Amino acid sequence: MRRALGGIIMMIVVPLLAGAGWAGPALADQAESTNPLAKAHPIEIDARGIVPPTVWGVPGITESIQSLSAPMTDKVVTLKLRPGRYSYMTTVFSFEFAVSLDGKVEYARSLDQCVGGRDTATLLVKCRRTQPF
Repeated sequence: MRRALGGIIMMIVVPLLAGAGWAGPALADQAESTNPLAKAHPIEIDARGIVPPTVWGVPGITESIQSLSAPMTDKVVTLKLRPGRYSYMTTVFSFEFAVSLDGKVEYARSLDQCVGGRDTATLLVKCRRTQPF
């Protein structure tokens, strides 16, 4: 009786797993490759212009700036970012930037004095703080 019941369960469960569970990742990979919003682009963050070095972060992407493993401004870091809006922050200031569908950074023109790299894959942070000038 037990063997018969085990065989029936296997006849039901195995096809379900094979049909739904194993096909899922392949379908997700295909959808990711065709959806431009799902593609992560390598974006370099270069804040070596900030002297002396300090911690920085992109909330939800990097370690918190309160963390001991938060990135420092003395090194260029490449992040994989999907198209959308992000914040760059240090302990002194923060600003918003965006990643376009083709992997280029964009930010407010009012930041041009302290931020560079518009329409490239590099966000260049040149100032210790953005205001006042």
